[in-house]
Amino acid sequence: MGINLGEKLKSLRKEKNISQEKLAQYLNVSFQAVSKWENSSTYPDIELLPELARFFGITVDELLGAEQIDEKKLYEEYEARAAEIYRNGDISKALPIWQEAYHKLPNNIEVKEMLMSIYFDIDKVKYQKEIVELGTEIYNGNGGSYYKGQAIWQIARTYAACGNHEMAEKWALKTQQLNHSMEFLLMQITDDGDEMLSQFRFANYWYLNNLFYMSTKIAGCENIPGGTAYVQAVSKAVTQMYELVFPNDDMGFEDLKRMCVEHRSIAEDEIALSKNEEVIKHHLIRALQCAEKSVSVKDHDINYPLVMGWHVYDAPFDNKQIVRLLKKELAWECFNEYRNKDWFIDIENKLNGLL
Repeated sequence: MGINLGEKLKSLRKEKNISQEKLAQYLNVSFQAVSKWENSSTYPDIELLPELARFFGITVDELLGAEQIDEKKLYEEYEARAAEIYRNGDISKALPIWQEAYHKLPNNIEVKEMLMSIYFDIDKVKYQKEIVELGTEIYNGNGGSYYKGQAIWQIARTYAACGNHEMAEKWALKTQQLNHSMEFLLMQITDDGDEMLSQFRFANYWYLNNLFYMSTKIAGCENIPGGTAYVQAVSKAVTQMYELVFPNDDMGFEDLKRMCVEHRSIAEDEIALSKNEEVIKHHLIRALQCAEKSVSVKDHDINYPLVMGWHVYDAPFDNKQIVRLLKKELAWECFNEYRNKDWFIDIENKLNGLL
């Protein structure tokens, strides 16, 4: 092993902008040991060579002077395994997959983002430490604005969920205002029509999702100016934008769930406002249509102009989740006075038929 392994380790570590302490922590050795390896005073145990190679995203052969592993192919293998689990509806079972991927590809920005996200989705309070550590690594790395934005978003919301609003605000302030976002700026300065559309589609999808979450957030606010009428108006605006962007409700399973919730919420608000039966009927039928569509979502790319190229996966193995949710919500007391209406009975019968 007198082939300048020390120099190789030092070069790889500096190339990845990793400290001796970080490398030592990953290998469960002292940073003094790493220092001695790099100075060629001593060499790592042979059992550590595969771990060192994985840490730097290379093979043992390359560590000793050979080829680099196909990191992209390995990531895609993990992504495919996880996607199959996501479709079956239990994301917690994908956690070991991304933990294994992180162990094998500890510097891969996509793996870090996926692991951080699954910690967040499973239990952001329980996994606060892991989310903050991974998010901070991503934010301090060279992954670009998308990954930094994801890190800020999830760290801030994790701190908020844990009651640490000071740290939540500190991280939220690291991001850019909407009108200063990279996507908006690129749309304004580029002369390349394809690039402009690409940036617009990317921004459009995420802003739509955020509008939905903000509309559900204000629905739970007490004493909001404008009251229930304002909340309902926001929900109507969000559904109209989704319907414009995704004609014929051609969207993914989660987006259909969002729209089902919004339409049911609009109908519920109408009961508290004018009790216009046509409005209530319309939005409950639209909720039903979203539930019906969700059962048979198939894997495909969306080809509508505003979200061209976004990929939709098959409905999960448990594809009746949204149907059961709507059936449960229609049993609420607020809908009692419409329960004997022919149109309401028809909705319930169709839900029962789907189940």
